[in-house]
Amino acid sequence: MHDVASSTLAALREQQVKVLPHYDAFLRKACQAAPPLFGDEEYADSYRQAAQDPQWLAVSLITNAEREGDGASRLWNLAASTPDPEISEQIRQHAVDESRHARAYISMLGMVFPTAVSRELMAELLTLSPGYGAHRQPQATPGSAFAHPITADDLIQMNIAEIRTRIHHLLQRPMLTSFCAPQTEEALLRVLDSLLYDETRHIAYTACLIERFAVETDPAELEALMLERMRDFDQITRQELALRVFE
Repeated sequence: MHDVASSTLAALREQQVKVLPHYDAFLRKACQAAPPLFGDEEYADSYRQAAQDPQWLAVSLITNAEREGDGASRLWNLAASTPDPEISEQIRQHAVDESRHARAYISMLGMVFPTAVSRELMAELLTLSPGYGAHRQPQATPGSAFAHPITADDLIQMNIAEIRTRIHHLLQRPMLTSFCAPQTEEALLRVLDSLLYDETRHIAYTACLIERFAVETDPAELEALMLERMRDFDQITRQELALRVFE
């Protein structure tokens, strides 16, 4: 069993995130009470087995791009609808990152499998990114389910999702490099390093905001919510594993 809580908290310390008494305890207790499937070695073996198929791995990169683009749009609406300017800016930056990640996955598709898709399809796949830039200000989409001020529940779900994505990055890295031509491996590793750094940074800022919410509200309520959402993610992961989807 991969110790999800300990490895996540160690990664936060490496990014100079101080100890967060409430958040750290919430995560440890949730992982202990509901050990996440995505931290299990059996799960990792299932991913490695699936990723030995280059066609599956290529399609998974496209799926990753699609989900990053969709996540960016959701975050954009949350950022536009959150009145606290500091929190709104953090979410906006997250959305910009996810938008860039969608393009990064398609870029990696071209690096690892240069003949997998045509030039025309490659250009179309790049549109999976909403194209948010560093200086663009978010506006909510009318009727969006995510056009509301961010809640503690949103942050907890985002945090767990980013933890899971970080683990997937660690699983994905050796599989991609195994198919990559030697002359493009260095460029591929730079993209992978950037993605891993960003995902850890996203865990960090959501963890800090969860800590802030815990101090300002009822920490026992947030602790219970963290456990509930960890169980929810485990159920989602089990359903996706049956379909050989790893996100």
